[in-house]
Amino acid sequence: MKQKVVISVSFNGSKNSQSKALQIAAGFSGVDSAAIEGEDENQIVVTGINIDMVELVKKLKKKVGFSTILTVTVIDGDKKDKDDDDEEELKVWPNHVSVPPYYIYDVPAYPSNNCTIL
Repeated sequence: MKQKVVISVSFNGSKNSQSKALQIAAGFSGVDSAAIEGEDENQIVVTGINIDMVELVKKLKKKVGFSTILTVTVIDGDKKDKDDDDEEELKVWPNHVSVPPYYIYDVPAYPSNNCTIL
């Protein structure tokens, strides 16, 4: 699932921290592209497949400064017509349930041995 994540980061007006934030975002697992956008250039737009955005924000907070997730949107690369829905395959999951063996024991109501301790 391809995602577009917009993260707000406080750069404190430093260009060095902007490039550091871009390096962190671009090097993160699953990221295809990262760019700085916004009026004050305080937003990082990251696109990719299955991005762990919480870990990305934690890393940005630790290395750069205060950061929050603004928006997360799913990008559909395959736009299909409504007529194509009929052609979709239904996935059938096997219904194999492993049941442990059930043992039946015959327990007498009164024990047959005469215990002298009791």
